[in-house]
Order: sequence, then C-alpha cells, then structure tokens
Amino acid sequence: MEKLVNLCYLDITGAYKLKGMESNFSMLTNLQKLSSFVLGKEKGHKIRELMNLSNLRGELCISGLQNIAEPRDAWMARLSDKSRLENLELQWSKDFENRREEVEKKVMDGFQPSKKLMELSIKFYCGEMLANWVGDSSFNCLQSLCLDDCRNLLSLPSIGKLPLLKKVRIKGLRSVRTVGVELFGENTTNTFSSLEILEFVDMLNWERWNLCEVDEEARKFPKLRELFIKYCPSLLGSMPDYLPSLKKLAIRSCGKLIISIQNFPLLSELEIHGCHEVIYKGFVDYSSIKRISFVGISKFSWAAKCLRLRSIKVESFEIGDCEELCSSRENNWGLLTQSISPQYLIISSCPPLVSIGTEEEREELMQLKIPSSTVNMIIKNCERLEKLSTTLYSLTLLMKLELNGCPKLTSVARSNLPSNLEVLIIQSCQNLQCLLLDEGEDVDSNNACVLQKLNIFSCESLKRINRSVLPSTLKTLEIYLCPKLESISQEIQDNSSLESIEIFSCDMLKCLPQGLNKLKHFTSLHISNCSNLISMGESGLPTTNLQLLRFISCRGLQALPGNLHSLNALKELEIWDCPNVESILEEGIPTILISLSIGPNIWKAILERDLHTLTCLKSLSISSGCPDAVSFPQDEKGFTLPSSLTSLFISDFPKLENLSSNGFRNLTSLQCLTIENCPNLKTLPGNNMLSSLLELNMRWCPMMEERCKRDKGPEWSKISHIPCVAVWE
Repeated sequence: MEKLVNLCYLDITGAYKLKGMESNFSMLTNLQKLSSFVLGKEKGHKIRELMNLSNLRGELCISGLQNIAEPRDAWMARLSDKSRLENLELQWSKDFENRREEVEKKVMDGFQPSKKLMELSIKFYCGEMLANWVGDSSFNCLQSLCLDDCRNLLSLPSIGKLPLLKKVRIKGLRSVRTVGVELFGENTTNTFSSLEILEFVDMLNWERWNLCEVDEEARKFPKLRELFIKYCPSLLGSMPDYLPSLKKLAIRSCGKLIISIQNFPLLSELEIHGCHEVIYKGFVDYSSIKRISFVGISKFSWAAKCLRLRSIKVESFEIGDCEELCSSRENNWGLLTQSISPQYLIISSCPPLVSIGTEEEREELMQLKIPSSTVNMIIKNCERLEKLSTTLYSLTLLMKLELNGCPKLTSVARSNLPSNLEVLIIQSCQNLQCLLLDEGEDVDSNNACVLQKLNIFSCESLKRINRSVLPSTLKTLEIYLCPKLESISQEIQDNSSLESIEIFSCDMLKCLPQGLNKLKHFTSLHISNCSNLISMGESGLPTTNLQLLRFISCRGLQALPGNLHSLNALKELEIWDCPNVESILEEGIPTILISLSIGPNIWKAILERDLHTLTCLKSLSISSGCPDAVSFPQDEKGFTLPSSLTSLFISDFPKLENLSSNGFRNLTSLQCLTIENCPNLKTLPGNNMLSSLLELNMRWCPMMEERCKRDKGPEWSKISHIPCVAVWE
C-alpha cells in the first residue's frame, strides 16, 4: 500500500473484520480523508504511522487502543499537529478484562488533539480519570462530546464553560454517583451557554444531580432544546426546573425519580416512562405541547390537575401502565380527555379497562371515553378488554384502529366500528374467534363500512372473517399466523375494490372466496405456509391487472388457477414447495413475466415448453429442477435460457458438475448469479461467458471454495473480474 503515495481518500467504514493496517502506512503523506485507523493485537506501536499524515482532515476513528503497550507511541502520532481534524473518536475494546488502567490514562494523555477539534468521542476507556485536556477551556471550538461505556470513570470532565458546546452524550458510566460541580466548573454562572442537546443513558449508579444553583443568576442551560435521561434507576432528587428553550423532554426507566415540570414554555414533546411520580407546582402554559407519552407512572395526580387547566390540541398522546390514571375510583382520565384533543392515541397496559367507547355503559366496569378528535388509535396489552362499545361508531374522525395483545376480546362487530374507519389491525388477540360479523342482523345502510385495509396477525383462535361477503371498500387483506382460520368469506362482491391478498401460516384454510376472477383492481396474491389449501376455486383469477402471484409451501395445493395462461398483466410468478402441483396447465404461462421462481415438480414442464418464450424475463430462480442433471442448462436437450436475464438463482442440484458454456453464451445481460447446495459443482462457464457479472454468490458448494481461491484456484481466472464474489459454506 506504500506505493499509493498520491492517495488522498481512504474510507473503510463498515470494515468490521479488519484486524489492523498495512505496514508503511506513513508513506501516504497526501492522505486527507481516513475514516478509521485500526490497531491490531501486539501492533499498537503502529500508531506511529500517523505521525507524518499531517494533511488529515474531517473525521478519524482510532480503534484497538488497548493494544498500545508504550504510551510514548501515542504522543508520536502527533494528533495535536493535525489542525484540520474536526471529529475524533478514540475507541478501546469492549472487553474490560486484563486492562491496564495506568497505561490507558497515559495513552489518552498522548492523544491530545488540536485545539480546533469540534467533535470528540471516547468509547470503552477503562481508566478512573480522563486526561486533563478533556474539557480544558482552551478547546473552545468543541461542539460535541460523547463518553460511551467508560465504566470505571468516577467523575465527569468540567465542560460547562466551553462556549460552543452544543451536544453532550454520557452513556454507560457505571461508577459515577454524583453529577455536579465537577461538570459545571467552579464558577457556576453562565454555564453551558450554547448547549442544545444533553443525554444521560445507562448510568446505573448515578444517585444525585447537584445543580449547584446559588441564585437566579446561576441558572444553566439557557439554550437547551432536548434533554434525555434514560435507564438511570438509582437517580434521586430533582432536575433543572427552568429550561426556557426546552422543546423535548424524555425520562425513561428512572424508577426513583420524582419529576417536577414547570417553566418549560416551549415544550413540544414530553415522554415520561417508568418513573415514580410526576408533580405539579402551579400553573404552567402547555399550549406548545404536541406529543405526550406517559407510561409506568405510579402516581399521576399531576396530569389531571395540570393539563385540564386549558385545552391542548396535541398530535399524539400515549398512556400506559398508569394505574392511578386508569382507576375507576378517580376521574383523572375524564378530566384529562376534557382538555386534550389528540389525533393519535395509544393506550397500553391498562388492567381495569373492559370497554372502549364514547360514554359510560356499565358503571361497574371500567370504560374509557375516547376523545372525539382521535384519528389514529392503538389499544395494546389490555388484558381485560372484552368489547368495543357500540358508541365507538360515533367517532367520525377515527380512521385507523389497532388492537394488540387483548386476550379477552372474542369478536369485533362491524356495527361497532367507527363510521369512517379505513384501517383495522388486530394482533396477538389469542381468543378472537370472528370479526366483521353482522351479528345476525342486516347492517344499517347509514352504518356502511368504508374499511380499506384489514391486517390480522397471530390470532390463534380466529376461525372466520365474515359469513357472507367482505366490505366492498376493502383494498388490502393481510392475514398472518392464524392456524385455526377456516374461512375468509363465502364470496367477494362484483364491485369490490380489493387490490391485494396476503395469507401466511393459516393451516386450516382450505379455499379462497369465490369471485376473485371478477375483481377489476386486483394486482397481488401471496399465499405461504397454508398446508390445507387445496385449490383456488373454479372461477380462477382476474386477467386484467394481476401482476404478482405467489404460492410458497402450500403442500396441499393440487392445481393452479385454470386461466393462468391468460393473466395478461402478470409480471412475477413464484411457486415453491408445492409438491402436489405436478405441472403447469397445457396452455402454458404468461410470456410477459419479469420474475419467475419455481420448484422441482413444475420446472421440467416450463423448461421444455415455455422458457424460450419468456423474452422479458429478468429474474429466474430454480430449485431442484433436474435432480439427475450433470450440466446446466442441459446441452443435449437444447434447453435455452432467455437472453434478457439479469439475475439467476440455482439451488439443490445434487449431481450438477458444471455450468454449460453454451447455455450461458447468450446471457450477455446477466449481472447476479447465485448457486446454492450443489455439492458436486466444480466448473463454471469458460470463454468469458460471465463477463457481464457484477455479483457471484456460491454457498454449500464445497468443491468451489478451493477451486475459486484468489490467484490459485483453477476457476479464479473466470471470476477475477467480478466486483463482488462470495464463496462460503
């Protein structure tokens, strides 16, 4: 590499397996951009290679610093001379065993950068003290500081007086117990004058935040916009109570912390999860708040008292696992919903909740009144929720409803759904048996369903979707992991808007609704892992707009749609692991296919009769197509692959020994070739037949790993020009 003396740019970002740098790296004196410098084991002295790279600029990450044995080597890197470096990351190993604290402290001393540095990140350092230069007032250009998992560090550096510091992230400092004067500095006035983002994360033993405020003049953080305190379980005391510029506050998993919120006039996002108590100290104007999230707060008197004082039109409101708020003995929820008008509402882990609607139906049961402004609502992990109230229909603005993890919910009636609901998602409701039923009565014409998307996931007791017909407005139907589902509906209406159906892992489903062939807008059908699905019915599929047809692991499927050949818009066809589908019907398959994926039982018929007609085909995947084939394609049978192919996938050919040069001769557009599980393969096409390839992947082809070795294997000359080659077991 030392010969590349004119190299200016070297970016090795993402090369995570790189163990070290080449020798004589110091010869690259014109290098300006170097993303990373990796020190290998017992090669720490190579840090000296940075000595003469005085033109480095932008960002630099130096990793493997635990491998430096002699601290003087760090000094010889001369980082202080590299005045155009703006972003420096110093990274030790995540493994803290057998580390030498004294050596690492001296190494950090030697890495003092230029005073013009703008961003500094220190990761996995094992010392108890940082170098003196970290936080020194002479680094007055520093804008960002990150200390990540320096678990032995006892205190934070004095950074409060750095005039341009905008972002501070402190994470995983497990030994820090107090944050106070050492952070702000001895003179506490006018500290953190430019700080905009402050984040404390995973401070497991942090107990106290000493704000060092003597008088009003000593108040700090005048420009702080975002404050995050997360996973600090031992933290007690209070946080700053005057943050005039704060817009986002997030407190999470600080179980002992009592939070007082006041004097945050610009606050727009408030997130408090897993805290002991939120208290209110007088009137505060919260008209700027747009997003509120309260989860796991044991004492909740603040919300009702504070937010009810004036109407707030929030965009998003989340409430979860807040027992005091959801208690039927208190009216906190009612008071709260009188004042806030959320568009997006999330309710989670509310054990008393039995019903959801717009008014009380049964006083002895807990029902939540939903604000009429709600457009999008999620109800999750409410273990006693039994029903949706009929009054839910009057929520005329509600367009999306998601029910997740509600084990007592057994049915959802169409008459209960909001009148303008467009999206219904139901997940992990294990006792749900039916939905969208008319409950034996005709649906009022004024209560017509406008549902456009129905998604059902992991409802293990679900047996049917509807007795008669699906809503004519439905565009997307997705059903996953419903092993007892027997019926979707009897038929689909002629005027249906249905565009796509996806059904995965519904073992008891035997047939699809009648009338699919009449759908004018239908474009996609994907069915996977439905072992008892026998047929598509006698009517077939719509011929006008269907573009994707996919059957995977439908082992009971006995026949494909009778009108398959006439699907004039079909672009993608996949039939995989459907052993009872013995062949494509005599009429053949559409000739305008772009992508074709097929299993062994139908491959032969396509290969002999249809493949040469697929002049638009770009992607072809074949599995176990010819179990006795020694060559592919088989020259003696005159099989020809379409010249339009750009991607070819071949798998599970147990006797395959070579890829035919004649068969690949016309594949001048082929860019990606993948070969899997061909244990006897030993020869690739010759005579530059792979000249257009950009990517070659071979897996579980044991003979090819040796034969394709760089500069040594007999097949290497055929693939040496390919930019991306991967051969692995």
